[in-house]
Amino acid sequence: NCQYAHIMKMHASLDASNPPQPQNSTNNNNYHNNNNFHQDNKAANPVSSVTLWENQGSIKIFTASHDGYWRLWNTSGSQFQKEFEHNMGGGKVECVEVASNFLFCGFEALSRSLPGGQCKVGMIHAWNLARPNEPPLEFHIHPTLIAYAHASCVTQIEVVGGDKLISGCRGGVIRLWNYDAASSKFVLGQTLHGHASEITGLAVVDNLLWSASIDASIRLWDLTKQGECQYLITKDTQTNGQPAGHSGAVTHLLKMEMPGAGTFVLSSSLDGTIKAWNGSNGECVASEDHWSGVVNMALSTDMQNNQILIIGLDNGAVMIRNLVQTAKAPAFSLILTLTPQFFWGHNGAVRAVAAGPGHTFYTGGADGKLLVYQITGDLGI
Repeated sequence: NCQYAHIMKMHASLDASNPPQPQNSTNNNNYHNNNNFHQDNKAANPVSSVTLWENQGSIKIFTASHDGYWRLWNTSGSQFQKEFEHNMGGGKVECVEVASNFLFCGFEALSRSLPGGQCKVGMIHAWNLARPNEPPLEFHIHPTLIAYAHASCVTQIEVVGGDKLISGCRGGVIRLWNYDAASSKFVLGQTLHGHASEITGLAVVDNLLWSASIDASIRLWDLTKQGECQYLITKDTQTNGQPAGHSGAVTHLLKMEMPGAGTFVLSSSLDGTIKAWNGSNGECVASEDHWSGVVNMALSTDMQNNQILIIGLDNGAVMIRNLVQTAKAPAFSLILTLTPQFFWGHNGAVRAVAAGPGHTFYTGGADGKLLVYQITGDLGI
């Protein structure tokens, strides 16, 4: 991969997770057996999520890890130092997202409200980043009787418009939350049932909520009709007489605006494909193979401001594709691949991808690492 040294730079490789603790061999978590989605590097706790906080010209990074912590990294002077870490109670932290100057965190923890205090449940906390010393907002199904957000680990959160949040859990349940100004809390609005396994992706296009799961399906819910499921996309779904759905666990959803063409949703899967769907009706318009399971992806731009897609694979590699046709390259052309064999990727699945300003991007891996990249030259698009 030295051939990319003139167009790519790796700024940092950071240890962003603690080593795993010895586990009781009698424990049996069935969700670990679905399409190897949770087959992590046993020598490290995975970095499960990465999100950026842009504040008054400074860039800071939040990471989540299966060691039970979220961490804050300072990028000042390109030193990438850990500024703070917070223990969420011992369970896995699966997702972090910064929106409206709040940090939202989805995780699992022991329930304080159930007898014995030994039952793990799904929790969501939200910190006001302008007043970080204040206690976080906590999401509860019922304000007094059910003091948690889900019955299993929260695996996905999607903030919509600053006053709404959508969450998904390992058990396949989706919940819609609304901010109540009177109580200064998020309250439960709707609960959607349909998926059989862990929620891995959420995206909102107009009044349609898209959801993905390791049950290998994508569902489209009409938010104007009490969350009624309007479409179900599986491996048997056809477009123009051809199979259109994924044949393996669906791992991520990404909303993509294409000026002049409309809104699309990209889906990735352990079947090795990324598919593009019409955001309004669920019609498959494109599909590309990646010869390895695709775990995560993010939108960014190159030095010429062309839209690109950064793709994290389960073999530790990172791919970059262009998204729109140019004079030099067709749409969805593969531009480059950064591989772990040449120290440009992860030792294990790329669990998280996030794009930043200045053509930077960040990846979190099953190896417990946070890698910081920057595009510094012409990708030839």
